[in-house]
Amino acid sequence: MSPVPRRLVIDGEPIAATALRTAVERTARAMARELGPADPPLAVGVDATTGPAVLVTALAAEQVGAPLFLRGHQGAEQHWPAEVGAVASPAATARGGELAPLVTATRTPRAAPPAPGTGALFWTSGSSGPAKAVVLTRAALDYQAHATAQHLGIDGDDALLLPLPLNHAYGHSVFGIWRRLGGELNLHTALRPEVVAADVAGRRTTSLDGVPFLYALLARAAESDPRLRDRLRSLKVRGCGGAVLPAPVAAHFQWVVGAPVHDGYGLTEAGPNVALSSDGHLRAGTVGTVLPGTAVRIAAGTGEIQVSGPGLMTGYLGRPDATAEALSDDGWLRTGDTGSLDADGFLSVLGRLKDIIIVLGENHAPAVVEDVLRADDAVADAVVVGVPTQQAHGDAVFAFVEPADPGRPPSERALRTRCHRSLPPLLRPRVIRIGTLPRLPGGKADRQQLRRLAAASGGRCP
Repeated sequence: MSPVPRRLVIDGEPIAATALRTAVERTARAMARELGPADPPLAVGVDATTGPAVLVTALAAEQVGAPLFLRGHQGAEQHWPAEVGAVASPAATARGGELAPLVTATRTPRAAPPAPGTGALFWTSGSSGPAKAVVLTRAALDYQAHATAQHLGIDGDDALLLPLPLNHAYGHSVFGIWRRLGGELNLHTALRPEVVAADVAGRRTTSLDGVPFLYALLARAAESDPRLRDRLRSLKVRGCGGAVLPAPVAAHFQWVVGAPVHDGYGLTEAGPNVALSSDGHLRAGTVGTVLPGTAVRIAAGTGEIQVSGPGLMTGYLGRPDATAEALSDDGWLRTGDTGSLDADGFLSVLGRLKDIIIVLGENHAPAVVEDVLRADDAVADAVVVGVPTQQAHGDAVFAFVEPADPGRPPSERALRTRCHRSLPPLLRPRVIRIGTLPRLPGGKADRQQLRRLAAASGGRCP
């Protein structure tokens, strides 16, 4: 494996190997200087979600042996923990061609390095409460890259088109394949479906990864573009993750293109890939077969998908309580998802036990929406659930609101106005129901019952 991969394109601009190598070496020197002599080294944080800053910092961190702490997608996650000794930020002159980020020490007085062998830390919203940092070892990242490439048949001759953020485990796993196997990486720093379509049609591409929303738009564009249709059909990999792939989206793509979307299943805590579809591992209604070296079992009683293998996290940083909840006594990851495994090893994902909302491939804690609703003085409590739909954007958001005074319930119009001001469009509740919440014996709202009520609508307004 060469110190720096050779073929890289960022937003349509080819990056010379010498320019990339110079940027990585410069960043590695600055990183070593700012992190100091700690052994094992402190982590380096990346104050960006994609683009040259993340890519160059990741390559430089590997050179100096420093763990990489990737930025989360929520602003509240940017309080760097004690393990982070330096932060890399995009250079002000990046638009002029500057690849190397600015590296500055955090001067954290109680700096403590992560456990030896730590490779990267990813933020995850989890099912509820504050975000947690998932710790993955270098060995886990190496395993994921090689096992995924083997499963999909990717090698150093492939050209990977990646229009996903590098700070998420899915996008970072594709970067990891390029890092370790070579080939070409065509990185988009923003998801613009029309640009993806243009690159698929006009630039050598053998592998594409994206979310369901992207494939819905690509199929629509391919209806009137024979060249795009042919190029999509010729791809070795049409990988899809980050959210449930709606059956109508998959069927429409297959009808237009004449080839399937390769659905998959994974989660940050698993490194992330668990099971993937490919031309050699394809069965309708499933997410493919499990990666070589990974094992899946279905828990009796609950039907929960549980995972074991070398790609699993070591735990949540500084959260032994949450780690103990996520990992069983015998070391299996409790995914919070339900599913089934057939006799041929194909995995089907049936539903979720976890209280998360998935929109455009990103996980959001219900508390983000609930806190907005609870800010209304007329609201005593609020519970928000996500209902899987057959739409490419992901879940529909349902809100159940309990009035502070049943005789003077909050105005639905006022609640919607509040959500409109505070939330992005797809996180605004599609349905708001006002009334007394069903509760468990301990007094907590019965989320399972509320989820069933919301699911009964099929994700549609009543």
